[in-house]
Amino acid sequence: MDSPEVPAGAPRAGPEPLSPDERELLAKLEEQNRLLEADSKSMRSVNGSRRNSGSSLVSSSSASSNLSHLEEDTWILWGRIVNEWDEWRKKKEKLLKELIRKGIPHHFRAIVWQLLCSAAELPLKAQYSELLRMSSPCERLIRRDIARTYPEHEFFRGQDSLGQEVLFNVMKAYSLVDREVGYCQGSAFIVGLLLMQMPEEEAFSVFVRLMQEYRLRELFKPSMAELGLCIYQFEFLLQEQLPELNVHFRSQSFLTSMYASSWFLTLFLTTFPLPVATRVFDIFMYEGLEIVFRVGMALLQFNQAELVQLDMEGMSQYFQKVIPHQFDSCPDKLILRACQVKYNPRKMKRLEKEYAALKSKEMEEQIEIKRLRSENRLLKQRIETLEKESAALADRLIQGQVTRAQEAEENDVIRRELALVRQRCSSATESLRRAQSTIRELQGNPRLSEEFVAHLETELERSRLRESETLGALKEMQDKVLDMEKRQPLLPDDSSVVRLQEELQELALRDIGDIGDTWQVSLSPQVCGGRWQEPRALHEAVLGVQLRESQAQAELRALRQRVLHLETQGRIQRSVLGRAEQACAGLREQLRAAAAQSQGLQAQLSESHRKHAEAQCKSKEEVMASPWWQGCPWVSPCVPMVSLRCPWVSLWVSLGVPMVSLWVSLGVPVGVSGCPRAVPGCPQVSLGCP
Repeated sequence: MDSPEVPAGAPRAGPEPLSPDERELLAKLEEQNRLLEADSKSMRSVNGSRRNSGSSLVSSSSASSNLSHLEEDTWILWGRIVNEWDEWRKKKEKLLKELIRKGIPHHFRAIVWQLLCSAAELPLKAQYSELLRMSSPCERLIRRDIARTYPEHEFFRGQDSLGQEVLFNVMKAYSLVDREVGYCQGSAFIVGLLLMQMPEEEAFSVFVRLMQEYRLRELFKPSMAELGLCIYQFEFLLQEQLPELNVHFRSQSFLTSMYASSWFLTLFLTTFPLPVATRVFDIFMYEGLEIVFRVGMALLQFNQAELVQLDMEGMSQYFQKVIPHQFDSCPDKLILRACQVKYNPRKMKRLEKEYAALKSKEMEEQIEIKRLRSENRLLKQRIETLEKESAALADRLIQGQVTRAQEAEENDVIRRELALVRQRCSSATESLRRAQSTIRELQGNPRLSEEFVAHLETELERSRLRESETLGALKEMQDKVLDMEKRQPLLPDDSSVVRLQEELQELALRDIGDIGDTWQVSLSPQVCGGRWQEPRALHEAVLGVQLRESQAQAELRALRQRVLHLETQGRIQRSVLGRAEQACAGLREQLRAAAAQSQGLQAQLSESHRKHAEAQCKSKEEVMASPWWQGCPWVSPCVPMVSLRCPWVSLWVSLGVPMVSLWVSLGVPVGVSGCPRAVPGCPQVSLGCP
């Protein structure tokens, strides 16, 4: 008998040819599969129509008998494989691979799966019971998703079912072993399938091996980087082997992750019914994720003609409702097509390196984007700060310009007043010159002396009036200058104002000095002789005016110093007051915190008082409800000696008569301390024992 044809995509295990016995076993397995398929079709025809002849029944019975013989042979074969596992893995790997692709018998799946992944050698298996006693941070998530795992299966149906409980135990134990992965929703379907075949401890061991050795741990990490790699590799296969379908998917924006993510995360357990999904899982236990790529491509090859005619919504519905049930009756057809899919491990390794390079580049770009965003945020903050500073500087500049304009206007006013004073000074000087010329004329003509004296008196009065006006204008200008100093003490125009003030003072003093010199000349003994007594009196009056003016200026300087001193003291007091207000604000804040704490303590104290009052009321009620002597270690032994039901005893007790006095009055023998049970050291030794 010829050996069965090996699929084109299957890797070659070795050059060893198949023995005749092995070829006969493979032929029997193929015959068994054909009979199973024919038997299922005949049973469907019997259920659909009752017009079957007797010959069909005979053929069905003969097929069943042949099937039973083949099942016995299959049991014998897989029993020998399990017993001679090491030899089969080393020397007959190719035949073992073909047998696994044709399906592991249901009763051998548990042991074969454990042998394929070497789960018996796992050291964590002994720690499973200890892990169940610990608590996991993922317990709430696991409890939430358990009801969604195989909800139609009888083993997991019901909130308190055995299946849900053991599924929770395995997922919780693994979340404690691998805290980086913790719990991922898709992994529950894989564990559920394992629990359908084996006890929970063995299922835990197999699942740990799958996560560590079959790339599932990378798939279920929070970043799911391995899932992105699988999608990238699957897209390459799709583009290489089904370019027309790939173009249609891209034109409809139908991403590969929309239909293939669940294939890799659940290994088709949420796509196919359990019999078909279990066949795929058998091959996965031997070949790894390669079978997921093969089965996925086989599905697309079978349905390419229908998919290219659908839009995005239609394709989504097709993947959810049509594809899962296409191979319910003939899973071998799907497995055979999957084994024929071209799969090159070297290309997959190269794609893995390309994907790693792309991800590294994307990571660098993300880091650069984050850095640029951070710098952009800092620059925005800096721009906002600079805009605020610029606005403040613009306000200060405008305010300074306004202030300088006001000061310039005031300086113009002062200059005009100074020009007016100078004009008055020049007119006074001219008047003085005319007076001197008049004096000289009078000196030459003594007869006009009386008229001249009267004229001088008149001029003196006029000079005093002008002097008072000048002093008034001077004082008014000094007040303006002082007001300007208070408003803008640091402006650069202060020196010009002070210089104008000094010029006014010098001008006034010079005028007064000129007038004094003139009078000194006019009062000299050579000119006046004994006839100028009245002009001397006038001179003395002018000197008095000058003295009062100097005194007034001295008082003005003292007042200025006093005002500056008071302003300095005011600034100091304001700063001290500001610090005191800050201290008061801090004290008020502490006072509010203390008040809040005091309120909390008061609430706790009131709660304690309430509980204490409740406890006291409860204890009083218990005391009132029980006999007064019950529980007393000193009175209880004395109860048999006295009939406490005696009305006289009850009367005495109600009247507050001490018990020791009661014993004595009834003639009960008591100890030295007055108690019938008194012993040395008794805490109740007292004549007032209640």
